[in-house]
Amino acid sequence: MKGISNVLQIHLRQKLTWFYLPWAVVLFSFMINMLVSALIGDGAFYTGGLITIFVFMFVTAMTTTIQLFPFSIGFSIRRSDFFAGTLIFIMLISMITAIILLLLGGIEVWTGAWGDSIYFFHLPYLHDGPILIQFLMYVILLTSISLIGVGIGSFFLRFRGIRTFIMLAVVAVMLSALALIATSGGWWKAIFDWFADNTAFQLSLWFIPISFVIAICSRQFLRKATV
Repeated sequence: MKGISNVLQIHLRQKLTWFYLPWAVVLFSFMINMLVSALIGDGAFYTGGLITIFVFMFVTAMTTTIQLFPFSIGFSIRRSDFFAGTLIFIMLISMITAIILLLLGGIEVWTGAWGDSIYFFHLPYLHDGPILIQFLMYVILLTSISLIGVGIGSFFLRFRGIRTFIMLAVVAVMLSALALIATSGGWWKAIFDWFADNTAFQLSLWFIPISFVIAICSRQFLRKATV
């Protein structure tokens, strides 16, 4: 437990990357959208700026895994403790972020889309259902996105640069091939209908088994990673 606690303290020292920078960029994106709304002056519109926080969670999880793993090992922290501490920290950050997003979404509704300007934090599909369901959906998505970052970072630590590039290229080719198959088979309408028939929370549940597999693989990569 002491090793896990030490890992949590190490992550907590990265306040700039985990706390300040992500929300500073979100605020900047929010202000830009507010400015665009004021210039257009055609009522409130929906924006996709909220994706910024998910991108930052992914990038931060990946980079901190790569940077802090050798540092932690240098302080005699066990590899399993580093993984467990990182996972716990990501879940805690995801819960805190989810609460902040829901509070901002509530303020957005209360102010009437910031005076009929934009819908930035409260989006119709994501915020369907009770508040607890919305909270769980956010936690699952944020944790899953972060674990993908941890997975890539762990893969890099185990296999280094060129193999990581090849792995990402293979994944990109596979996704492109699937998109091509869906296009040639005329499956896109069925795919969109399936998404429409499920809530955001129901769709987020699919990330749980994926995250579980990524977590197991990441732990194994870190166990065999060289420092």
